[in-house]
Amino acid sequence: MLFFLLGFLLLSPHHPLAFAQVGGVPRVKPPPLVRIIGAFAPLEDTQRSNLQTLTVQVKEHKWKMRIREIKALTATNSNGWSLLKDLFPPRLRFTGADETLAPLRQEDIAGRPFVVEGRLYVGDHMLYVTAVTMAE
Repeated sequence: MLFFLLGFLLLSPHHPLAFAQVGGVPRVKPPPLVRIIGAFAPLEDTQRSNLQTLTVQVKEHKWKMRIREIKALTATNSNGWSLLKDLFPPRLRFTGADETLAPLRQEDIAGRPFVVEGRLYVGDHMLYVTAVTMAE
C-alpha cells in the first residue's frame, strides 16, 4: 500500500517531481546576438536623418544613436529591425566589461561609425556588449 501511494504521488501530473521526471523542464533560449552598425550623435542634435534612432546610455553618457544596419546573428523569429521596433520607448542601455565599452566612452566618439555586437535583452532595454569595432 505504501509503494502504491508513493508511486501515485511521484507520477501524478500535479506533482512537481513528476513534471521534472517527464522531461517537462522548460527550454530557455538566450537573448539574440545582434550586430549593429551606427554612430552616436549628441542628444541635442536636430539634424534630420532617414536612419532609425535610439537613445543610448553607455555608463554615465547618453547619446542619440543613428542605426545604419542591424542583424540578428543567432536564430530568432525576428530580424534585427523588428527587434528594434519592439523597443518602446526607443531607448537602450549598453552594459559590458569596461574594456569592451572603452571605445564607446571616448570624448570624440560623436559622428564616428562603429560596429557593436552583443546580446539584446529587449524587455530590459539592454544590450550586453561583447565586441566593439570602430569603422574607418
